Amino acid sequence: MTSDFFFIQKYYFFQIIFFLLLLILLFLSYKRDNYRVTNVLTISFAFFTVFYFGFRNTEVGVDTYRYSQIFEIYQNSSNFFIRKDLFYDLLNFLISKIGDFELLLFFNAFLYIFAALYGLKKIFDRNYILPFFLFLITPYFINHGINVMRSGIAGSIFLLGLGIYYQKGKSWKWLIIFLTSILFHISFIIPLISFYIVKIYSRTKVIFILWLFCIIMSLLNLNILSSFISLGGDIIERSEFYLEVSDEQNYWINFFIFGFFPVLFAVYNCLIIGYKDKFYTSFLNMYMLSHIPYILLINSEFASRIGYLAEFMMPILVVYPLMVDPIVKIRFLNFKLAILFFLIFLIKAYKILVL
Repeated sequence: MTSDFFFIQKYYFFQIIFFLLLLILLFLSYKRDNYRVTNVLTISFAFFTVFYFGFRNTEVGVDTYRYSQIFEIYQNSSNFFIRKDLFYDLLNFLISKIGDFELLLFFNAFLYIFAALYGLKKIFDRNYILPFFLFLITPYFINHGINVMRSGIAGSIFLLGLGIYYQKGKSWKWLIIFLTSILFHISFIIPLISFYIVKIYSRTKVIFILWLFCIIMSLLNLNILSSFISLGGDIIERSEFYLEVSDEQNYWINFFIFGFFPVLFAVYNCLIIGYKDKFYTSFLNMYMLSHIPYILLINSEFASRIGYLAEFMMPILVVYPLMVDPIVKIRFLNFKLAILFFLIFLIKAYKILVL
């Protein structure tokens, strides 16, 4: 067993304790509003995750040691220079002048956790807890918290930009946040391009058919993007491998649980039962367009590098039509969703938990 394995296994046990406490509070909330207690529990676990990820051993995560070597380069340099991504390199340089590598890891974890939490809170307000719950159990969550940290941070910052956009903040605010995401990891130009495409073309049915067609192409192993990788290589080659553990290796299983069914659910809401919400419809279209590169490359080594470009937004895709002006109102929704998410987590994590 590796240090990575024990690190993840231990964190899963902490997640189970948090989830069980949350379930109890959600159940009791139907008799008495205990939002403050639930909110404190969630924020506390978010801080715990920051400390757990931030003060980890450098042997945890195949990239952590490499990040430490890069940090040393900046510590020994009096001049700032750009290695790959401007903002992440600048963060390395600034922290190297005031602290150690552990401080960098802590700050990385803080940005990763709280940018996502704050973005979800802007969209869901008091109901942010379940989307954040779902964020914690997505297949890429731990990998992008301890391994490909730059893309994890970039994804969370992008979620924050979506939150500001949702609240109809001034365009320069959310645009700066989106650009900040790209400057932390250039691959996030893909969801940004998708964001602007759906402003021009927004026919959900056509985009959904294209999305399904790409799944068929991938199932037939017709990798039409492979010939273009060398042409647009920077975005693909700049992405990094994420931490491979036994419960994260089957991309198709992860795709169907965390990609296929959430999109079907969203399309069902928008096209079948007529859920009308301009933000959500645009969001669904953007999600599907951002998902297509991952689908087409799912049978290749690149799947592990770009799957996060859409699925980090999955909590919004699943929870939004259930909580924001839902057509079908479900009694005890929060409690029922929490049980469902908890069961999904156990399915996802059981191989690590039982070993």
